[in-house]
Amino acid sequence: MDDIRDRFPAGADAPSPSPDRQMRPLVLINHLVEPPGRITGITRYAFGLMEAMIRRGDTRLLLVTSWTREQLPPGIAAGLEHLFTLPHIESTPVNNLRQRRVLGEIARGHSVDVVYAMNPMCPPVRGIASVNTLHDLYYEILPHLYTRRHRLWWKLFFGDAARRASRIACASANSAADATRLHPSLSGKTSVVAGAGVLPKGNAPLPKELEGEPYVLLLGNVTPNKNIGFAVGALRLLARQGRPVRALHVGRDLTGDLAKALSDDGAILLQTLGGLDDSALDAVLRNACALVQPSRYEGFGLPIIEAQERGVPVVASDIAVFREVTGDGGVLVKLDDIEGFADALYRLTNDRLLRAELSTKALANSARFTWDKSAEAAVAMIRELCAA
Repeated sequence: MDDIRDRFPAGADAPSPSPDRQMRPLVLINHLVEPPGRITGITRYAFGLMEAMIRRGDTRLLLVTSWTREQLPPGIAAGLEHLFTLPHIESTPVNNLRQRRVLGEIARGHSVDVVYAMNPMCPPVRGIASVNTLHDLYYEILPHLYTRRHRLWWKLFFGDAARRASRIACASANSAADATRLHPSLSGKTSVVAGAGVLPKGNAPLPKELEGEPYVLLLGNVTPNKNIGFAVGALRLLARQGRPVRALHVGRDLTGDLAKALSDDGAILLQTLGGLDDSALDAVLRNACALVQPSRYEGFGLPIIEAQERGVPVVASDIAVFREVTGDGGVLVKLDDIEGFADALYRLTNDRLLRAELSTKALANSARFTWDKSAEAAVAMIRELCAA
C-alpha cells in the first residue's frame, strides 16, 4: 500500500510518457468521502464501475480511499496500480479540506491523467482534467427535508466542484436534466454513466421464519426522500379493506414516528428485518412478489435493477427517473394516488398471471443496465479529456 507520507519532492520532473501510459491513461479514483467497511449507495456504484473498468483493461486505476486493501473486493484490490488508504474524516468540511491538501500531491506525484471523483462534492485538482459523479440533487429538489447544515455544505462544495470540474458524470438522464436545469453553466459538461446491479445472485433458501404467505419488499435505508410513510398508508388502507398484504423492509433507520405507525389495530403493517448480508438479501429479494419504491425523488434506482435482474416486478412512484429505469417491468403510480398504490400492491401479490407477465418484462428491461456499458461510457469520457 502506498503511504501519503512518502512525499514527492516539489518541482520534481514528471516521468516521460511511456507507450503504456499513452494507450492506458492513469485515473485517480477519489473515494474519500465514504466511510470504510460500510456499503453505501455511492460505494456500491463506485465498486461496480471500478471492477468493470479493471475488466476492460484500457485504463489504469489509482484509488484514494478510507478502505484498506483487505476490505476492498478482491477484483479491485488485485487490479489497482496504486492504493492510498487514509483515515476517514466524518466532518464534511474537514474532509473536503484534507482532499484539497493531499489529492494534488498524489495526482502530480504519479503523473495522473484524470481525477475521477465518486462524490459530487469532491474538489477537482488544479491543472488536471477531472470528472465528478452526480448521483442526485436531493438538497435542491427536496430542500425542506434536509437540515440547514447539510444544505449549506452542498451549496458550498458542490457549487465549487461543479464549476471547476471538466465533466459531470450523472447516474441517470434525469439527474443530468436536473443538473443543467438547476445549474445552466453545466450545459455541455454532463454525461450519463448509469449504475447497474451489484447484489450477487445466489441460491440460498428463504429464512424459515419468513416462509408462509407471499410478501412485497421495501428495500433501502429510510431517508427523507424514500417516502415510506406513503407505502405504510397504502398497507393500512388494504388492511382496513380486508385485503391485507404482507410487507417486509430491509434497511436501517426505521425508527421514530414511522416505527410507531407500523401497526394498525394490532396488525403488523410492515415487518422490518434491519440490515442483511448479501446472501440473505438475495434470497429475500428473489422471493418477493414485488419490490416497492414509493420515493418522492431519486437519482437512479439501483434496487429496481437488482429486483428486475431476478424477475421481480416493481411497484413504484411515477417519477421521471423511475420511468427512465423501470421500463415495462413494473407498475408506476402517481404520488397522490394512495388507492392506486394500494391496489397495485394487492394485484402483484395475488394475481399470478400479471406477476408472471411483468416478471418477463422486468428481466428484459434489466439487461439495459450493465456495468460494462457504464464503464464504456466512463472510459469514453476519460479518453476525450486525455485527447483534449
